[in-house]
This record gives sequence, C-alpha cells and structure tokens, in this order.
Amino acid sequence: MLKKSSAIDRLLRENPQLGERRFGLPDIGLRLDGEYFNPTVQAIADAIDFYGFEVRDENITTIPDIDLGNGNPTNFKPFPLSIDRMKASLDSKKLYKYPYTEGDDELRTILLDYVEKLGFINTQPYNYEDIDERGLTVHNLTFLPSTSIAFNMIVDIISKPGDVIIVPGPNYGLFTIRAERAGAEVEILDLDERDEWLVNPEKLANKIDEINDSLQKVYHRRKGYVPRVVAFLNMNPSNPTGKIMSEKDTELLTQIADVCQERGVFIIDDLVYRDLAFDEENVAKPIATIPGYFRNTISMFGLSKSYGMAALRAGFVVADEIIIRELINRIFQEMDSAPDIVGQALVGAFNTSEEREKVYQEYFTELRGIYSFKYNLLKALVDGIGAADRSLQNKIKETVLKVIGDEDLTNKLLTGLPYVTFPKNLVPDAAFFCILDFTKIKGMKYKGNMINSEKDLLKFFYKTGRIRFLVGQSISWPYKDELVGRITYALDDVITINALKQMHLSLEKLSPKDEYVIRKNRLEDQEQMARIKVDGWRNAYDNIVSSKYLKKLNYEEQTRRYIASFDEYKDLVLVAVKNKEVLGYSCFNPQNEKYDAELVSLYIKPNYLNQGIGTTLFKETAKELGEQNKKNMIVWCFKDNQNARVFYEDLGGKVVEEKIVTIGDETYGEVGYYFDINRLNENPF
Repeated sequence: MLKKSSAIDRLLRENPQLGERRFGLPDIGLRLDGEYFNPTVQAIADAIDFYGFEVRDENITTIPDIDLGNGNPTNFKPFPLSIDRMKASLDSKKLYKYPYTEGDDELRTILLDYVEKLGFINTQPYNYEDIDERGLTVHNLTFLPSTSIAFNMIVDIISKPGDVIIVPGPNYGLFTIRAERAGAEVEILDLDERDEWLVNPEKLANKIDEINDSLQKVYHRRKGYVPRVVAFLNMNPSNPTGKIMSEKDTELLTQIADVCQERGVFIIDDLVYRDLAFDEENVAKPIATIPGYFRNTISMFGLSKSYGMAALRAGFVVADEIIIRELINRIFQEMDSAPDIVGQALVGAFNTSEEREKVYQEYFTELRGIYSFKYNLLKALVDGIGAADRSLQNKIKETVLKVIGDEDLTNKLLTGLPYVTFPKNLVPDAAFFCILDFTKIKGMKYKGNMINSEKDLLKFFYKTGRIRFLVGQSISWPYKDELVGRITYALDDVITINALKQMHLSLEKLSPKDEYVIRKNRLEDQEQMARIKVDGWRNAYDNIVSSKYLKKLNYEEQTRRYIASFDEYKDLVLVAVKNKEVLGYSCFNPQNEKYDAELVSLYIKPNYLNQGIGTTLFKETAKELGEQNKKNMIVWCFKDNQNARVFYEDLGGKVVEEKIVTIGDETYGEVGYYFDINRLNENPF
C-alpha cells in the first residue's frame, strides 16, 4: 500500500537538503542526470559553496559582511541608448503581443550589422537567398536572458554524456559547474605565468589529444559512441585574470582556432567583458572575425558587465545557423521566448549608428577612467602608494584620508598590506578583478590556529573582519601550493578602503610561522617517520608494553613497511617538517566502520615533545577530515598511557569505548576517545 504522507513531507523526504534554510548562495546541487560532479568540478563547487554560504554566520541577516568576491560591475549609470530603447518599447503600446521565440527580425538585423562591423565573416556560407556579402543572415544569431543561460543550452546542444569541455584555469568557476550540470565533463587547461597567462596553442593541442586518446581506450563504444572533447571555452577578456587577446594577438588566436578546428572542437568565444578593456585600442578580437573559423565558433555577447545592466540579464549568441536553430528550439521548449525588452536593450548598446558611436566613446571614456582609478587605489593599498600610477597618487591619498579620517593611519595603509602581493606577470588589461597572493601567510597563526589552507584563510578574514572572497580552488588556480584570492575592485571606494583597512589590521594580528610546516607526507619522509615511530614506542610505552616486544622494533623493518604501503596511505598522513627534518606525523583513516573516521596514530620526535607540534598535527588532521565531510572520529590509546589520555582530554575527547588488544604475546587495555569534528573545526579562529 502506498505510504500516506502530505505532499510537502514527501517532497522533503526525497530532497532532504530543502529542510535547511540557507542564507547567501543557494544550493549548488548536482548534475541534471543526478550524478555527482567529477572531483575537479566538485572541488570548485565546494569552494564556491564555502565562500557563498558555509563561512558566513547566523548574523548575516542583521550584520552585513564585505563581499570582495562578487561579480557586480561598478555602480555606474546604465548605457543610455539601451535605456532609451527600453523606454520607447514600454511606450509603444505593443506589450500585449507575445515576442517571437528567436527574437524580432528587425532587432536581429541591427545586431547582425553590429557584429559584421566588428568583422564577423563566414567564408563557407549556406546557399540561402538571404545570405549577405559577409556570408551571414539574421538566422546566425538570437538573444535571450543572459549568456549564462545561453552557455548552459549550448553545452547541452553540442555534447553527449561523457563528452568533455576544456576550460582554462584560472576561470569563472560557475561555468565549469554549469558545463557539468548540463551533462558534459570538464577538464582544466592550466594557464602559465611563463605564457603571460594566455592560452598556449601547443598545450591546448596536447590536452585535447591526451583526453581523446584516453577516452578512446576507456570506452570502446560501450555507450554506442566514444566520448570526445567537443568544445574549448575561450574567455576573452579572461575572468578573472583580465588578460586580453586583441588584434595584435591575431596569430595566437589563429593558432588556437586551428588547433580546435582540426580536431573537431567548437570554440565558445565568451566576449562579455570585451568593452571593459582599459585601452580602447586593445579590445578582445572575436575569433569569428578571422576568415575560415566562423562555423566552428560560438560567440557570446552581453550587457551585464560592460554596460551597467547586470540586473537586466541580456545576452546574444552568434553562431552557425545549425547551432542557432537548435538554440531557438531550446528557448521555445524551456522558456517560450526571450522578453522583447531584452532585445531592445541589446540593440541600444550593439548597433552601428553614429549616435551610438558618440555615446559609446563618452560612456566608456568615463567608465575606463573610473576603473583605472579603482585599480590603482587597490594597488596602492596592497603594494603601497608608490605602485600606483604617479598621476593618480595625490587623488588616492586624498580619497583614503577622507574615508579614514586619520593621517597616520592613512599613511600606514598606503605602505601596503603586510605579507600580500600580486602574482607575477598578472596585470589585468580589462574587467574589474585581480588576484592577490596570500601565500606568505601560510603557516602563520591566529590565536594559536595555523592558516594552512584556503578555508583557513577565509575563516581568518571572516572571523576578524567579516571579509570574504573567492579563493584559488574556486577559480582553478594552477599553482596548488599557493594561497590566492580573486578580489573585485568594482566596489564603492569607501567599501574598498575600509575592507583593505580591516585586512591590514587583521594581518597585523598574525603570529610568526613556526619553524615547521604541515603537509602531506612524501616518499622521502618514510625513513624518518619509521624512526620516529620506533623511538616513540620505546620512549612512551617503556612501562606499558613489554620490553621484549619493544626490543624487536627496528628502523629498517619499519622503513620497509612504510615504503611498501606509501601509495596506499600517501593521502592519509600529515607530517610536520622543519626544512627537511620530519618532527612528527599523524595518520588517519576516513573509512572507519563504526565512526566517520579514526585518528590511527600521532607520533612526535622525542626531542620535539611539548612544543605544540602534536596539537597542531591533531587540529590539522581534524580540518582535513572536516573538508572530507567527516563529522566525528575515534582515537584509541593505551589505557595506562596517562600522557596521551591527558593530551586527548585537553582537546575535548570523551571516552566512549574500551577494548583489549594483543601486541606480541601480551594483551593490553585501550580506551577510545570520541571527537566531534564539526565542534573541533567550529570557529577555530
């Protein structure tokens, strides 16, 4: 018999995550096919969720925080001609009519004229009568609410389950999630500071070939087809690096286009930030303007970032007619049509009229000046006033002093942030984001708690100043050992100055690094770890374990065991290391049968006991397990080992079990200490 329950109870039972009231970022969720994201994308999703929800406290509804990671452009007037078009549309008395799914042909013609003026050309057109001299028609484009929706639909159109979208890293993390949610797999192409943070065509080619070869070996048409790389997302300008590939980079863009076209890989050319180039002579060049590549390129334009209309959600897509046909089908099936007012706003911004050219120059000359000042203000607060453009230094000093109201504190802030720098070679050419490098903070402590991970970094700044931002994991930062953050400088100057002031004051509260670091163990650590274990047993268990057993312990045998099991346990051991000397280590098991996890062992080199290393290793182990969503752990120790028992009790452990174990020829009593991992990791700063 069907179980009786209310409709809402049934819905909640089937979707338990809806039982939690969230503030901030909504639940990122799963893929549409119900599968989990691949580990690369899941890590991005986890980091974005932490920034948008987990790090924030229950006071967020009454005490606002400072979001240095948001994607809003600066508070500047919307593009006037777009507003004029929308107002005229509202006054036209035609709002009673449903819009066409593909958009009004008159509006699409205006957008077509605009992209053709940019240089869009199709050298392999179809044989339709309405094809113009550039090989294009209005059927090569359509508009809809936001390029994000367009991207989702495009991925679904061009990919089948198992197909791969390559996304450069650093990137806009939500696009990686959206690509996988639509059913594709995402692989990251790491950008390199040695390539000036631009796409390297040879590395892209190798990445595509490696993935395709791997898929060919794995699938053997078990799905009826072999998945393959189907698209490369080309963000130009890049979010978040702000790097541009412009007319001067035509050769590079041609090489990228060649690599993709030769391998049957679409280019999704994301041009949303195009008009926010600091230099009007150095704007992004669309790949579809290079003869021979139009049919293999899907270009996206939008109003949200450059034209001050993020709230409107308006974008349009230019592509081969076959892509546009199916995109229109999806629009009809999923939302019926895009609002006509979206099209009106788009043609107000993207047209070829003389009036538009005049308004565009006035608008973006002013806007670029604003962004230039904001970027230099941030540079002065991070690297010191001397790093800012000389012509802006006096204005920056006056602005900071007006906000701070104290000359001594102003001068202090304009010496720059302690420990924080900009990454090498990463000066943005466009947009309103920059990367800050916090790596020098790694290993420093606040109130005895070490900053060792990106989550630690966010917790520290949120606890001390209610400041948050996107960290490297959120944006696929390619250098995994670094601690970085993506920071916006589009905020009001007062907010930016106060945020950087608070960051400055927070950083001054940090204690110096210990002489050791905590990291995952390496193969070369195993001999030292073996010696620490043997010496630890002999010292700690001298009057607990039989001397006969302790005498049997030897360094060589223990070293062989550790080396033999290294591949199995390499991700389950943390070591404290000073230079190349291992001072201690912890081993944990995230798969305990009864509890979520177990701290299997914790050993410190005898001459480094009572220096806080054990406590640090314990806390770092708890953080590691917490990041794996483990909620509790058990720790076993000898019942007669009073030193260990005091240690675990001081850390909050509660005895919940006892057992008898056999070691050598003898039996011994052990006690199990239970730890709530969430409580251990709750507000560690």
